[in-house]
Amino acid sequence: MKIQQLARNLLVLCVFSLGWAAIAQPGDEPIFRDVSAAAGITATHRGLWDDKEAMQGYLAIGQAWGDYDRDGWVDLFVTGNLDPNALYRNRGDGTFSLSEHSQQLSLPDVPSGGATWADYDNDGWLDLYIVNYGANRLFRNEGGHGFTDITLDAGVGDTGKGVSAAWGDYDSDGWLDLYVTNWSCFPECDPVDFGAQQDRLYHNNGDGSFTDVTGSLDYAWTLGAGFAPTFFDYDGDGDSDIYVVNDKLQNEIGNVLWRNDGAGCGHWCWTNVSAESGADLLINGMGVDASDYDNDGDLDLYITDMVYQMHLLMNDGAGGFRNRARSTGSAINMGPDNGVGWGAVFFDYDNDGWQDLYVAATNYHQTFPELEVSFMNPRPDALFRNDRHRGFHDVSVNSGIDADLPTLGVAYADYDQDGDLDLVTGNWNSGYRLLQNQGGDQHWLSLDLRGGGDVNRDAVGAQARLKTADGLTQLQTVSIGAGLGGNNQLTLHFGLGDATAADLHILWPNSVECSLDAVPANQRLRVVYGVTAGCG
Repeated sequence: MKIQQLARNLLVLCVFSLGWAAIAQPGDEPIFRDVSAAAGITATHRGLWDDKEAMQGYLAIGQAWGDYDRDGWVDLFVTGNLDPNALYRNRGDGTFSLSEHSQQLSLPDVPSGGATWADYDNDGWLDLYIVNYGANRLFRNEGGHGFTDITLDAGVGDTGKGVSAAWGDYDSDGWLDLYVTNWSCFPECDPVDFGAQQDRLYHNNGDGSFTDVTGSLDYAWTLGAGFAPTFFDYDGDGDSDIYVVNDKLQNEIGNVLWRNDGAGCGHWCWTNVSAESGADLLINGMGVDASDYDNDGDLDLYITDMVYQMHLLMNDGAGGFRNRARSTGSAINMGPDNGVGWGAVFFDYDNDGWQDLYVAATNYHQTFPELEVSFMNPRPDALFRNDRHRGFHDVSVNSGIDADLPTLGVAYADYDQDGDLDLVTGNWNSGYRLLQNQGGDQHWLSLDLRGGGDVNRDAVGAQARLKTADGLTQLQTVSIGAGLGGNNQLTLHFGLGDATAADLHILWPNSVECSLDAVPANQRLRVVYGVTAGCG
């Protein structure tokens, strides 16, 4: 009997171990497959960092998804840094072709970093903003037939060392405003002039022009070596706040959280709540993304770090954040791992209704006694699966994302419209990889929100809450600017798991609400403010 009992116990232990392995590790089939060559993505990236001899460097990359020709298929723009930029048109058959307008946007004589698609003039066509080392450029989309450089007329041609940009309608007037992060002038300048690389906040005037309103922010807190900004409503009061990730290598002010306090302070009222909220990380910050990863109804932050472990700031729902990277298992650490984090995005790759996490990474080397440091060495990226209990499992191994490349940028989109999210990664001194999701066996819902009237055309800032019959509620926000130097698709993508329908509640940026009940799964639903029944 004792032998039989022991055998049963061993069997239970074996089954439990196998079950845990199935959760913690991907199956035999890879989650993603590199289809770059077959899809026609061949753009190159060439960057330089030499702070010892050449005394120059520009750590920047850009990957932006957007349907510029409005044919229903999301297109891709990538920057080359020292190489030309490239615009790829999605042909709708799984492949891309170099757009006939690519040359116009290539900027071969200007080092380019981040890029974002945004309909700044509300004409229904996505325009393109390219962040450069030198004058940034805004290209107006001429109805899908080409682009016009309107930078001078618009007044958004800041000449700093730009890295990333984000768009948000902070004053809810129906027009998208713009935040640009500039890194330091180091190593080219000596001594370093922090004021020369100040971040920029631009207010959209609604007439095709912008006003530089950076002065509405406390000057000293706009001088960090900025890598990535994001607009997000951290306190749930209905307006867009701003979070800025800074690199403490130059000007140690830490990351900054600007709370949006509305009109009344000249142009606009902003309060620096970094310290009181717990978001004032003094780190070598690189990238950022905001998402409700724990499905508790508020937005959390993931911030990457060059030198130390990554940071997951869990929103406590009371105006504060708690760092939970280590306890959730989502920290790529220094030490024996030597991981350097760059871009990062939350996305539900397996359609189970919980936000997973992708972290673009390189490897850090330091030699002794010379103290020579290199941080652009190849390292596999990290893919973390949400365990549905406020934690993550590292499923990177055999997931199909591994590559002997140093990766800086990442952005997601369902480019092939098969119901799951795919990825593009930007690789330093190499090029771009298109990673096709091989999953898609669970239900999903794609939500395309369109504004009108006093709601910006892209519906940036709109919140969608989705509830399924099992009681699970998800929150997603339309945003432009994520990770590092790019943007994801504008369309919101919800995984539904086994659910075949869901209830939707939409909060538009002007505080108007609407609800849609029992929306069937596995469809692309467009909701237009003021047009869709009951929505505005």
